[in-house]
This record gives sequence, structure tokens and C-alpha cells, in this order.
Amino acid sequence: MLDVPGKWLQAVEKLPVKEYGFGIELDLDTGSGDVWLAGQQCQVCSRHKKFNPSKSSTYKAEGRKWGISYGDGSFAAGYTIRDTVKIGNLTVPNQVIGLATNESHAYQVDTVDGLLGLSYSGVSFIPGVTTFLDNIVENSYLKEPIFSVYIKEKDENDYAGEYLFGDIDRSRFSGELTWVPLHQPKFWEIMLDGVSFNVDGIGKEVMDIRGPAIIDTGTTLIVMNDEQATEFHRGIPMAENSDIYGWIMPCNADQVVPGNLSFTIGGNDFSVPIKNLVREPVKGLDGWCFSA
Repeated sequence: MLDVPGKWLQAVEKLPVKEYGFGIELDLDTGSGDVWLAGQQCQVCSRHKKFNPSKSSTYKAEGRKWGISYGDGSFAAGYTIRDTVKIGNLTVPNQVIGLATNESHAYQVDTVDGLLGLSYSGVSFIPGVTTFLDNIVENSYLKEPIFSVYIKEKDENDYAGEYLFGDIDRSRFSGELTWVPLHQPKFWEIMLDGVSFNVDGIGKEVMDIRGPAIIDTGTTLIVMNDEQATEFHRGIPMAENSDIYGWIMPCNADQVVPGNLSFTIGGNDFSVPIKNLVREPVKGLDGWCFSA
């Protein structure tokens, strides 16, 4: 089981710690497939822990060109190596890893040292590579071919959740699990049956939003096309699509419209409080915050 040291940040103990001397902090990302971190040659990665091949006895040179880009425009590029990846008691040898020699500004200022993708091999930016996820399943490294994610609000000890590989911790939820088939066997893509706003004291307003959706632990954003985003914000009074900032809403939206947003998946509603749709304040616009 992997303890998360901060909101949405997963600390990964990687590259045998007895030899390497410290853990690497990576974002565990179900929306991508590659494992990558900063390499020694990366001049713009000064705030990150960098991989030094001489400190790992399991390192193997490979040297293929590698690069990856994400939906928010961030990217990293470099070359590939192979080494052992270790998370808790789970050890995966001979995993292909990208070593970044360059990365976008978003990663230069980020607190993580890289990413560990948890999608299938068809998503990898390196042709023919077996991803970390497929490696642990194909080689039967787990008791059961599953992993589970528990995420909560960060507490006073900076605890915000856990990843559990090979099992489900039923003490982390009540009721029964909802099982849904994958719509695409690459991403964790499922079919979203619908979205609705449930406003306290008023009732339920169903929105015209449905279709394929990716469950992505690598971002806190809800990403939609323009038409869906307009429909989504229709239920939030005063929300507006700024030419400069994109969709913004009053920072006290949960007081203006007390209630929750429900995603219907597999016939069951999963609710998100409206307060959790409010992101950071917009600089220069008092009382306004970015929308999720």
C-alpha cells in the first residue's frame, strides 16, 4: 500500500532505495502509460531529483529517443533506459523508463519528479513498449489483477489517500462497488450515462452530457468540449466563460447554489459537492475562482 504525502501527489519509492539513497516522487497517472523522470543531462530540471545510472546496479542502457505530451500542453522529452521500479512491496524489473533531458515549464515548477503511467501498453508514447501496468499483470506480480485508489481531503498530517495494488480495501468505502466495462482497452475509458445538478431545496436538473469519459488520476480537472462545458455551467448561477481565463465562477458558489454535481455511471450516481468544483482564485478578479 502506498501512502500519499499530499493532495493528488503520490510518493514513489523507486530504483532500489538501498542503492539509490532516496525515493523519487512521481504522479501516478491513469491517463498515460509511460514511466519517466528527470535525467542528469536535464538542465531545466534543477528542482527535481535526477536519476544517476552509476548509483543503480539494475540499470540498463537503451538509448531510444523518447517524448511525451499531455492534454494541458505540458511535455517531456529525452531517451529511454531500463531499470527496476519499486512501489512499496511491488518490484517490477526491466521496466522501460524515459529519462527527460528537457521538460515544459509546467514540470519545471512542479513538485513531482516525473510520472508513472497506469494505462495499458497501447497508450505508451514509446512504440512496442510494455507499460508498468501490463508488466505487473502479465507477470502475475499481484494477488489479483487489480489496483484501487482511495483519495480524500488532505488532513493535518498531509495524508490524502492510498494506492493499493492487487486488492481492494473495503474499509475505505460503504455499500457495493459499481463495476463497468471499459469502452476502450487503452485508457481507463468508460461510458458516462449522464450528469446532473442536485440543488438543495430545489431538486435535480439533468444536463445533456453523456458518452465516453476517461477516469484520470493525473489531473484534478474535468475536461469537456466547448458544448458540454457550456451545458455543465448552465446550472451554476453567475458562472461565465471569460475570453482571458476560460470558465470561472464565484468563489462562494457552494453558498450561492448549495448542493452537488452527480455523475451517473453504471446506473448509479456519484456525487461531488459543488464546493469541490471551485479551484484557485483568479488573480485580479476579487471573489472569482477558476472552475473545475
